[in-house]
Amino acid sequence: MEKNIGAVMVVGAGIGGIQASLDLAELGLKVYLIDKSSNIGGTLSQLDRQFTTNDCGMCQMLPIFKREEASEFCLRRDLTHPNIQIMTNTEVEKVEGSVGDFKVSLQKKARYIKEDKCIGCGLCTEICPIKVKDEFNEGLASRKAIYIKYPQAIPNLYTIDIESCNRCGECVKICPTKAIDLSQKDEILELEVGAIILSLGFEEFDPHDLSQYGYEKCLNVVTSTELERMFSEMGPYNGKFIRPSDGKMPRKIAFLQCIGSRDKEKDYCSSACCMIALKDAMLIKKIDPTIDVQIFFMDIRTFGKGYCRYYEKAKEEGIKFIRYRVPAIEEFPDTKNLKIIYETEKGDYVKDEFNLVVLSVGQSPPDKAKNISEILGLKLNKYGFCKTIDFSNMAEKEGIFACGSFSGPKDISETVTEASAGALKASMAMLSSRGKFFGEGNYPQEIDVTNEDPKIGIFICHCGQEISSIINIKEVKEFASKLPNVCLVEDFKYLCFKPDLNEAKEKIVDSKVNRVIFAACTSYKYEVLFKQGLRQVGFNPSLLQIVNFREQISWVHKDKKLATEKAEKFLSMAVEKAVLQQPLPLITDSVVKRALVVGAGLSGMTAALYVAEEEFEVDLIEKTSELGGNAREIYMTLEGLNVQDFLKKRIEEIENNRLIHIYKNTELEEVTGYAGNFQARLIINQSESKVISYGAIIVATGAKENQSLKEYSYGEDKRIITQKEMERLIANKEIEVNSQNSIVMIQCVGSREEPHLYCSRVCCSQAIKNALKIKEENPKANIYILYRDIMTYEFKEEYYTKAREMGIAFIRYNVDNKPQLKIEGGKLKVRVTDFVLNEELVINPDFVVLSVGMIPEDNHSLAKILEVTLDNDGFFEEANVKFRPVEFLRDGIFVCGLAHSPRSVKESLTQATAAATKTVILLFQERMLSRRCIAEVNERWCSGCEVCISSCPYKARVIDEQKRVVKVISTLCRGCGTCAAVCPNGAAKLKGYEDKQILSVIDAAI
Repeated sequence: MEKNIGAVMVVGAGIGGIQASLDLAELGLKVYLIDKSSNIGGTLSQLDRQFTTNDCGMCQMLPIFKREEASEFCLRRDLTHPNIQIMTNTEVEKVEGSVGDFKVSLQKKARYIKEDKCIGCGLCTEICPIKVKDEFNEGLASRKAIYIKYPQAIPNLYTIDIESCNRCGECVKICPTKAIDLSQKDEILELEVGAIILSLGFEEFDPHDLSQYGYEKCLNVVTSTELERMFSEMGPYNGKFIRPSDGKMPRKIAFLQCIGSRDKEKDYCSSACCMIALKDAMLIKKIDPTIDVQIFFMDIRTFGKGYCRYYEKAKEEGIKFIRYRVPAIEEFPDTKNLKIIYETEKGDYVKDEFNLVVLSVGQSPPDKAKNISEILGLKLNKYGFCKTIDFSNMAEKEGIFACGSFSGPKDISETVTEASAGALKASMAMLSSRGKFFGEGNYPQEIDVTNEDPKIGIFICHCGQEISSIINIKEVKEFASKLPNVCLVEDFKYLCFKPDLNEAKEKIVDSKVNRVIFAACTSYKYEVLFKQGLRQVGFNPSLLQIVNFREQISWVHKDKKLATEKAEKFLSMAVEKAVLQQPLPLITDSVVKRALVVGAGLSGMTAALYVAEEEFEVDLIEKTSELGGNAREIYMTLEGLNVQDFLKKRIEEIENNRLIHIYKNTELEEVTGYAGNFQARLIINQSESKVISYGAIIVATGAKENQSLKEYSYGEDKRIITQKEMERLIANKEIEVNSQNSIVMIQCVGSREEPHLYCSRVCCSQAIKNALKIKEENPKANIYILYRDIMTYEFKEEYYTKAREMGIAFIRYNVDNKPQLKIEGGKLKVRVTDFVLNEELVINPDFVVLSVGMIPEDNHSLAKILEVTLDNDGFFEEANVKFRPVEFLRDGIFVCGLAHSPRSVKESLTQATAAATKTVILLFQERMLSRRCIAEVNERWCSGCEVCISSCPYKARVIDEQKRVVKVISTLCRGCGTCAAVCPNGAAKLKGYEDKQILSVIDAAI
């Protein structure tokens, strides 16, 4: 019998690895998340904010269903899930076996810290005498030989840099839990897993290799990552934006793009550098709007969703853009300023002086790529990135998947999407074992204390001396013991230390207290630990309160008397709340095990197929009479993959799958209900009406080529066509390629300006694809591509290089001086200004091919039916552009493909798979569980005004038409309290925050 192990190994714990692990864990699989570093987070942990929102948003990735056992705090601070085992300082040594049954040997490097004993107190690092360069802060600050990578790192464990350690033993003496072991050795660990996901990320290009830019020779030449650390609040300068040489704020800054990419050695685009530069430039402008920021670039590649608008915003903020690749930098010895010489578009040479130069360094393959590819038997491309099979992120070995920058340079949203897609593909190898590790944990039934008088137990943590050195614990204990309903007061040296927590649990059981207060440190690190401990003894975790003595008292007060009084006040407030606190139950709801996919293009069919392959029924509806959507008009990809063959196979798979029900000529008329329990009305052939229940809905309605434009006389002459039309003519041999002497292609027609201020992402690739095909068949043809910026990101850059080498001419134009097309005497005549020659060119082509952008379908009516939103351009708007790219704010509805935004075939397929992942996670739930702290409605006070309904961001409130009062959908409610804030009658309440409780707490405080 074939072995099927319900576990997956995820290699690399950056953002891709974290997302893949969370999705796999939610699918009921055991996850081993391994990373060679001492802490997880990858490159993202060094970046405070992301484009285009200029905030973090990483918390958006938090698990939706494992709320009771998983952490619900910032993912930079904590990652807790019962199905995820984090293994740091660990690398893959050997892998044997095949899909479903891999045997893995891991080498766990010695941390010289006993992980089960370290509580992250930091006393060791304070006493350590050795200082070395801090890699996390890019060498701009120092760290100790015993250190934690960054504040709030995950896991919260210190490690010893044994090569820097002088073995003085001071840390051993001071460690309160005896966690330090200087004799610790590396160890070999063995795992059995059914699939492997590789998320190794990337290495930042080392600018030492380009000596002309003076990196490290010139003090004020920094990389983009160093810049991120320089103005980080947690960075080497504590949030002050100063330059390395003299500690002064730079007044004039230059960004140099494409350092370590788009050259002969690395003929690929690193995909994210332009946007990172825009983001950093805008953040600098936010620090001081008078700082002069200039970006030197070849092409500004704003090809993602919302990126063009972000670019326009950057220009509005006064950031200057200079199209020039700077060849070298010189330093002024006296001021340490930098000299740059560049040529303007008019041909003038300018010498300019800058206080700081930022090198936008590219993404290189991870340093362990070669090693792990040899271990796993994988192939790398010529640059060292992982090769994947066609139209997929699966590596060239069954059961192994790659996501993120390991398979090619990417930004966060693409990495997160690939990670979710990889998670589903990995889970398919283990259908029979899925759910083996899923459940509510081995907890006893909760003890019902509803009718008991409050009996409060207070447990105070010394946190070593972090708390007890400032707060008089003895006095606080005496005070607390006299508070009403308090029957037990105990103190512990470290409540987060397993022996102390176990002792606390025993005392809770023995004393039969039914309310617990832990007075310790911040809740985000240990709330899950404390709650799990209480659940193990049958205690309802809603009856636990955590009072923060450390951060809110001992760390911010020097006066011991005042600190002690404040601690007593905090406990008085907590006791008042505890007396009135009732146990909050988990409310459950059923889940309909069926999905609806709206749109049967390539994305919709792929999403439907993968949901069905996870053994759920799917209804696939298509408003037209044909399957395939846009893919019917795409013949080949730029890379030479046959789209029509793939499409034909996908249609066959759909039509032959017993769990997929296809409805052609069908539209969605109405949707009611909520996640897990939707009711949808379908209109078939404009006459038949059918109402079906669904657990989830996927929107894959696609987009279309903008053929309604009036530019360049389109539609007036058969020689003026679009790229899609040209591709069809070539594929069907409807054009005599060898007879074409001259062809002009004009890019960005109807795109990247209002009313379509976005890049359609695929147009440059389409133009180059068609141009190369024509040139290969007719080398004598003169082909001119007139462009604003060429968007050949990732490995598409190679084809841009090939096109130039084959003699295809690329002529740039500005949006305020577009090419002019006229038909004179029956001939086409194109006029365009060549900025290199600084003169107007006149071309008489046989064809003019317009690279017209994609425009969304008319999504407004569907958005209204689904109660979801559209973005500024009419595409569906996701919950978060970076971290929830295929989800809506309304739970249970997902989006993929061109309905989301313009993208390539492969990218659409990946996004469809990611949407299927989220759908399967929802359908996989045996029951939907609410949070404990959710809203409720006092029906006697509710007037049915519906103000709270429109205010709820999660669609968790609906009107009861019979009673004309609002009711709460408990499983959707996130407990944010917005409804309680807007309700004019006070009918909307938040459980656990009753008026009596709040007023009692206030009374205790004053």
